[in-house]
Amino acid sequence: MRKNKRKIIRRAVLTIAFISLIGLGYLAYYHHHFSSYKNDISELPQISVIRPHSRTLTLTYSYIGRVEAINNTQIVPYISGYVDEIKTTGGAIVKKGDILAIIKQDEYIAAVTAASGDLAAAKADFINSKSQYKRMKKAGTTAVSQTELDNAKAAYLSALGNYEKAQAQYQTAQTNLEYTYLKAPFDGVLGNIALSLGDYISPVSQGLMQLVQYDPIRVVFSVSDKEYFKHFQKQKTVDFVLRLKLPNGEILPQTGEIKYTANIVDKQTDSLAIYTEFKNPDNKLLPNAYVEVLLEKTYDDVWLLPKFEVLLQPDGDFIYAVNKDILERRKIDILGEYENQYVAKNDFSADEFWVAQDVDDNMLNQKVSIKNIATDLTAEQ
Repeated sequence: MRKNKRKIIRRAVLTIAFISLIGLGYLAYYHHHFSSYKNDISELPQISVIRPHSRTLTLTYSYIGRVEAINNTQIVPYISGYVDEIKTTGGAIVKKGDILAIIKQDEYIAAVTAASGDLAAAKADFINSKSQYKRMKKAGTTAVSQTELDNAKAAYLSALGNYEKAQAQYQTAQTNLEYTYLKAPFDGVLGNIALSLGDYISPVSQGLMQLVQYDPIRVVFSVSDKEYFKHFQKQKTVDFVLRLKLPNGEILPQTGEIKYTANIVDKQTDSLAIYTEFKNPDNKLLPNAYVEVLLEKTYDDVWLLPKFEVLLQPDGDFIYAVNKDILERRKIDILGEYENQYVAKNDFSADEFWVAQDVDDNMLNQKVSIKNIATDLTAEQ
């Protein structure tokens, strides 16, 4: 009995000793691992970072534009003759269809009268020959010979041709009479009028009067191929506003719209022409003048960063960033400038931060320790 009791006590002591050894081993392992982890952390480079702050901004892009008239023509007559009346003056604002001058009409009225008489005679001859041919055709070869019938048909067809010719000549005479009126082909403003009463003018006359359309008016400006793909490639779904600034600093209230873009890139400038139209009710935009084209575009979810933080490289624009504790050189999409800062698209994930200190390139793609996460100072601007 006493012997069994000793065995039980011995087993209990051994069990307790074994458990104690296990506990001491675990504590020793934990102490070693934790100390190593602390040493690893303390040895990692300490980095201060900033989390980008998203905002909505309206950016304005500026381009030099040239004003062009959508319609600009020299008024010349379709016919020849002597100027009988001048119905307008230089600088006049005219409407489409307004009469600007009249060519002496006597010979053209006479031509209409003569053509009208020829038409009447041709019509009568046509009606007569047609009736005669129908009667002979109805009578048949029993009453008339085939030769007589053939001659009647030929006379009818000849009369028909003469009648149609007379109609055309009459129409031409009327058209020429209408052409004695020099009319404005579109709304616009006249330039200098180099005409005097009695002048002989013809379709080859030059510099008689110039008519220029002012409203609407075209403004052409050029953008780089890079800007084209960024702003204008999807021009049917544009999300920007076009405005104009005059040389005196005035910004016109009218906004414009893009009509089309050039179909090729200029090889010398690597640029593409953009053709726009603006309302010009006060005629403040003059053809061949230069203006400043302002493109206003609103962006959502963008952030600001100082220019000195950006690495401008031939293959893109970069900043230093920490992504999941790894220091990297990150490409960003710069959209423009705002108050001497760059505006970039905020496509940062929750695990990414912008590095706010000088960085040695030898640290790239290495694990780092984030010292502190600062507030984006531009968020208060």
